[in-house]
Amino acid sequence: MNEHEIAIDDLELMRAIARRDRPAFKRLYDRYAPRIGSYLLKLLKRPELVDEAVNDTMLAVWQSADRFDPAQGRLLTWLFGIAHHKGLKTLRRIGRFHAEASFDDLPPTTLDDADPQENLPQAVASNNPERTVMGWELGQSLLWALDQLSPEHRAAIDLTFGQDCSYPEIAAIVGCPVNTVKTRVFHARKKLAYWLAQRGHVISATIEEAAP
Repeated sequence: MNEHEIAIDDLELMRAIARRDRPAFKRLYDRYAPRIGSYLLKLLKRPELVDEAVNDTMLAVWQSADRFDPAQGRLLTWLFGIAHHKGLKTLRRIGRFHAEASFDDLPPTTLDDADPQENLPQAVASNNPERTVMGWELGQSLLWALDQLSPEHRAAIDLTFGQDCSYPEIAAIVGCPVNTVKTRVFHARKKLAYWLAQRGHVISATIEEAAP
């Protein structure tokens, strides 16, 4: 199905779920639970907490399917919004949520014209063993660097680059202004550049400004 057909099918599923149609709910679960789980795994960093958070998310969908408004955006955006808040609730419950509010309060200078894909480490071509090893080492270092980010900044990075969400969609998901999303992505990228440099992977970014 193309994007338009998926949107129509999603709407039909949500209307059916609002009528307490269990087969429709199962179809929706099978379609989106894996992607929600992938996002929550990056947010929580605790695999044993993911299933519960996914189930909490899908229970909320079952209970409030009639609140979904397609005029407000894609179903996936709505689902990520529920998952995000369930994930943060889990982090607060286990005492692992530490927001970096100082980043969010900074002015998003030059962010409007910034390319969100710019300055991220690119995949290393695997045309020889040396490059393959380099790519593996960079991937491991990037995972480590992502773990150093706060949950809110890690979410901004994953939603932008992992889930291919737009800034307005991310703002709707996490419940903040678009400029705050841009600021989080901007500073998270600089932090990632700094931490990758500590592991010997220098990429194009203002490393000095990212130092803790």
